[in-house]
Amino acid sequence: MTRAMPDGRNRLREIEKVGHEIGCELAPREKVEDPVEVFRQVIAALGFQPLLELGEDGGFTCQLQNCPYRDSVRENADVVCALHKGITSGLLAELAPESSLVRFEPHDPERAGCVVGVAPGSG
Repeated sequence: MTRAMPDGRNRLREIEKVGHEIGCELAPREKVEDPVEVFRQVIAALGFQPLLELGEDGGFTCQLQNCPYRDSVRENADVVCALHKGITSGLLAELAPESSLVRFEPHDPERAGCVVGVAPGSG
């Protein structure tokens, strides 16, 4: 599938937008007490083996200890990572709409370790 998708800049924005929609759909419909824990649970269910570090400011950093899509990433990293970034932003938009995705750092899928950084909302 990833070979069939061109990775031009406009196409990547479209893929990220679709990922955002998917992320919104993955979030529970009911209000959650601990959005960070629910974020971790959803990302874990996708196979990423997240390791969270809470910040003193209410934000968090999440290091992904596994890339469940490593074969696809080898074929077209830009497309897979754009989709995953969109999924992450959509999930956050539903769980903690006041927060901001401030870091999305892909790494080699064989070693994993991709990093997601989230800043808390101002209000």
